[in-house]
Amino acid sequence: MALLAKLGSIFALAFFSYWASFPTGTLLEVTPLMVLLTAWTSYMAGVVIVVLLGTPIRTYLLQRFGGKITTNPNNVIWRAWSRFGMIGLALLAPMTTGAQIGALIALSLGAPPRKLIAAMALGAALWGVAITLAVVFGIAVVHPT
Repeated sequence: MALLAKLGSIFALAFFSYWASFPTGTLLEVTPLMVLLTAWTSYMAGVVIVVLLGTPIRTYLLQRFGGKITTNPNNVIWRAWSRFGMIGLALLAPMTTGAQIGALIALSLGAPPRKLIAAMALGAALWGVAITLAVVFGIAVVHPT
């Protein structure tokens, strides 16, 4: 299988399931660094698409409905946002909601788009390095050279 096809497969999988793309890329015999870079790029593509499309939609809805769109301080998501902020969401999203839903949640809670992209990039990078190291060390234990 050509490297470009393998990277395309990793990219497509990481767009929807970030964490699953790392062992899959390893099974496809792609170097861990290439898997990490491809998965991170895919994750960030999802974030950027949501920010580019979601920001104008959010602005329109706020102009259209004004005060009718309010946050409920008793909502679980709102309480988590109040406690942990954007960094907390950015660290949780890669392993829970994924790029697109995480970015939508942050935008709906009023996150500034540029800070959101930076925070999500940091969260995905940290998880990507951790998962890559886990896969590499796991393989080293199972198949010592």
